[in-house]
Amino acid sequence: MDYRESLMAQGSQHQRTAGFYGWAREHRQLWLWLTFVLVAIAVELPFLLNNHLFGGWDQQFHVNRIEELYLSAKNGVWHNAISTYTFRGSGLGIQIFYPYVFLYPYAILRLVGLPGIMALYLGNAFYIVASCWISYWCMRVFLKLRAARRPISGAWLFAILYNLSGYMVFNETVRFDLPEAQSMMWYPILFLGLYLTLTEHRRGWLLTTLGATMLVYTHVLSALLAAGMVVVVLAIGWHYLNRWQTWLDLVLTAVATGLLSLPELLGMLGTTKQVTVASPLIGSLAKQAISSFVAVVFGLGNVTKTGLLTHGVTLGTIVLLALVALWIGFRHLDRFGKTLAILSTVLFWMTTKLFPCRFLEHTPINLIQHPWRFYTFISFFVLVAFVLLVDRTQLRFNWQGWIVGLSLLLTMVTGFVYAGVSSLKVSADSYEQFATDANYFDYAPKRSVPRLKAIYAHQAVVFEDGKAISHPHVKMTAQPNGMTIRLPKTASGHQVDLPVFNYGSQHYVVKTDDAKGLHVSVSERGTVQVHVPEGAKRVSIEYHK
Repeated sequence: MDYRESLMAQGSQHQRTAGFYGWAREHRQLWLWLTFVLVAIAVELPFLLNNHLFGGWDQQFHVNRIEELYLSAKNGVWHNAISTYTFRGSGLGIQIFYPYVFLYPYAILRLVGLPGIMALYLGNAFYIVASCWISYWCMRVFLKLRAARRPISGAWLFAILYNLSGYMVFNETVRFDLPEAQSMMWYPILFLGLYLTLTEHRRGWLLTTLGATMLVYTHVLSALLAAGMVVVVLAIGWHYLNRWQTWLDLVLTAVATGLLSLPELLGMLGTTKQVTVASPLIGSLAKQAISSFVAVVFGLGNVTKTGLLTHGVTLGTIVLLALVALWIGFRHLDRFGKTLAILSTVLFWMTTKLFPCRFLEHTPINLIQHPWRFYTFISFFVLVAFVLLVDRTQLRFNWQGWIVGLSLLLTMVTGFVYAGVSSLKVSADSYEQFATDANYFDYAPKRSVPRLKAIYAHQAVVFEDGKAISHPHVKMTAQPNGMTIRLPKTASGHQVDLPVFNYGSQHYVVKTDDAKGLHVSVSERGTVQVHVPEGAKRVSIEYHK
């Protein structure tokens, strides 16, 4: 090494160890956690300071689910299969059909004394930080496998941009579909495991199984959507399926995921065998497709306009600009990166009205309800390819810092603008009512749907000789997995249809004040029906799996 080369090496070493960048390298773990916390602050701070809810169209549904877990735990039971404290207290079987495990952090924050609105936003912040760490770890492993020049900075860049991506932030703060936002946390694990499996790395199936199982316990529809995307990825990478070990690992993943998911799926499937339940509406894919103007212009502007037919869903500035960058630097990408860029572009096209979605409305794809759900995968694939492009073009770290800084600023400004211009729906004073009186038909017995208004108003029906003689409103006192009902005088000695949804009569134990058990049947309304003995003033109902 000559004198000039020696000086250059010393200067390079000084840059690595001195000043801000040197400090960042020496305290890498602390720096990572600090930036992950900054991501959570950028997303949630505008809403925490506002201290209101804005009525996202899935918001009341999930807020009631969280409040049910909280009130049930507060009364000594950590799992309430039927909703007796919320959803107007008629025993709607939400928790039977909808995974609830990852809602517990919100309920725990309520248990330690935090107000409801603050618990929601801080719970979101917790998941954002956790998602950043998972994204960082998965991308670092992936980049090391691909012999990237800067796997740590690349993983850091991906973790921040992915968790600031428009669709994830939209689900967390505007639409408030918390399970769908949380499901995006598991895609890096799922697809890292799939990559390991296809590239002949042993034990890749463990990560794939972990990611798939977590998706099932977070959001079943997202798990089905991910399964479909895995099939697409396998079809694209068919040339990797030339070893029996790869097929064995894929089969092992499917079997292990199925077995691990049984505790969640068995209750759901067993109940649907006994009772036909009302499923969420599956509308027209073509009507839910996004106009090309909204998709591009609103997306680039990071605009959310909830009055639009498509609920104002956009991909967001970060991901759209990253997609544009992929095509500008397309020649610098390797085959893997080019495949992701093309796949993402095709998926983006499929979310718009330019794609003939009507031809898919009578296929299993219609189950996704909204074509813009593909934004999940577009965000993930685009940002993976973008990080590969950054690494291959050796973009300097300070430029990556500018990208991250501007993304954080953009997200925070967008949040403040949305919180500032949106009408306030729920304040701290009205939170309790909002969190308990949701009126939904989803997952109610199908025969109950035409009579929901009366059931949710706690209106019973008293029969004599098979004819309804009165329709009294009854007072119901909630308890975990059940309730106590005060009966009117007209109920004594008669058959009574109680305003409690019936998900299989064998699951319900009904007793009078003197502990006398009553035979349970299902009424024409799809509710619990019993014969009330003479003189009985109250009955208690308990649900058992």
